[in-house]
Amino acid sequence: MQYGLIGEHLGHSYSKLIQEKLIDNYTYEIHPVKKTDLDAFMKKHSFQAINVTIPYKKDVIPYLYQLDDASKKIGAVNTIVNREGKLFGYNTDYYGFDYMVKKHGISFANKKVLVLGNGGASQAIQAVIKDNEAKELLVTDIILSGDVLSIDSVYQNHKDIDIVVNTTPCGMYPHVDSAAVDLSKFIHIEAVFDCIYNPMDTKFTLQAKSLGIPVAVTGLEMLVGQAKRALEHFKDIQIDDREIDRIYREILFETSNLITDCTNSDILNDLSNRLHKEIRFSKQIEKDAIENSLILVVSQEEISAHQEKLISNGFIVNGDSADTIIARFKSAIQKF
Repeated sequence: MQYGLIGEHLGHSYSKLIQEKLIDNYTYEIHPVKKTDLDAFMKKHSFQAINVTIPYKKDVIPYLYQLDDASKKIGAVNTIVNREGKLFGYNTDYYGFDYMVKKHGISFANKKVLVLGNGGASQAIQAVIKDNEAKELLVTDIILSGDVLSIDSVYQNHKDIDIVVNTTPCGMYPHVDSAAVDLSKFIHIEAVFDCIYNPMDTKFTLQAKSLGIPVAVTGLEMLVGQAKRALEHFKDIQIDDREIDRIYREILFETSNLITDCTNSDILNDLSNRLHKEIRFSKQIEKDAIENSLILVVSQEEISAHQEKLISNGFIVNGDSADTIIARFKSAIQKF
């Protein structure tokens, strides 16, 4: 492997899809590594450059020759470059999160911010929040230590939170029915960010939208942003930031579900051929809705009954031709 991703469980990673869209003639591999094999893998370091994900962002640090300033501050590494046998570590989660927040016009300055979770990704998010002059930063986790609070303590004593960021896996595929917080406990939240990117809308962000919170964003833009910055380190090149949004939209187009009540076989087959999505006449909506890249054929009655679950990973689109449905699908993605 020259370039790729290491972690423990990588079955639903989008990293290969993203990385290979950023430049041509480039292969990026998904390489699961067991905890018992990490030491040998890092000592051998027979790679040109890799990304690192859960649970190894801290574990890889002892093997590195040098860390960038972000990695030192955060205490976690997600990008490693092998230069003539010496391993250099970087943290591009910082860049990806900072990009996502600013893209949506949110400032942390003078705001009271709640971060859910205290792991490796959380450290990068906390660094961004502090560097952007938040008035107060609160952190919750299931492991209480130091200044880390319980969520019940936050509910009781900090109802005036302005911004909430989820860095926990709570709500990630396939456990999509959970959320790390109940947003109704707070008075005036203006934005929420979820580092989870699958599903495209989590229970956390869907609740935010139902409460009228103006900005509710999941982590795909962050993922693409950090990947772009990582590849710049890999190849020692510069990539225009506009590529982040292009790839973000392409991935939504390729991976999200198209939900329709159209039953015309000619139209459905045309859609399937053009979108490269499997047609599924859904009988198990709760299960099918959280899968990716499907054309889900669902009656209007079932759409009404299961709308929140369906829109967590897709767009409801109807029309009298494949051209019309595809145009409306693209339009929905542009507005997302």
